[in-house]
Amino acid sequence: MTEAESRAKVLEFARRPFAAVAALEDPDGKGARLLEPGTGKELRIRWGEIARVEERLSPLRPAPYLVLLYEDGRQVALADVGFAFAPDTVHTGPLPDLPPTFCFADFRHLSQGIEALLAQGGREKEALGAMLACIALLDGARAAGLDVAREERRLDGLLRELEARGLKV
Repeated sequence: MTEAESRAKVLEFARRPFAAVAALEDPDGKGARLLEPGTGKELRIRWGEIARVEERLSPLRPAPYLVLLYEDGRQVALADVGFAFAPDTVHTGPLPDLPPTFCFADFRHLSQGIEALLAQGGREKEALGAMLACIALLDGARAAGLDVAREERRLDGLLRELEARGLKV
């Protein structure tokens, strides 16, 4: 796929009504900033780094999504939920029942679930399982090229609370 074809597909997709990701093309025309307004997340891409752009459908989502496949093997999707990416279990080891794709709304739901579990008391092991899923989610987002500093700070606070209860992590 040529740079011009990648550029055209990404920009057209981001201009669709109700798109969850906006694209601002770089002044030099060699890349773009992809913005997820709901979270403030940003992904900078260079057209020359993109190997393929594929529009796909899923029975689980109401709208099509666009997969950006990078020359170096990374991939990220632009979907109705914003950026979507695979989890990375490099720091957690294998996790049963881990979904194949995450988005930042998933992090918000998981971290709120951890807070609820910690508020109940006696459910620290369940909270730890959700924290491991959050770690895999954030590692996947980072591998896709997304900044996760804000989410890491939030997760770090939850980990400190869990450790204060005597659970070793």
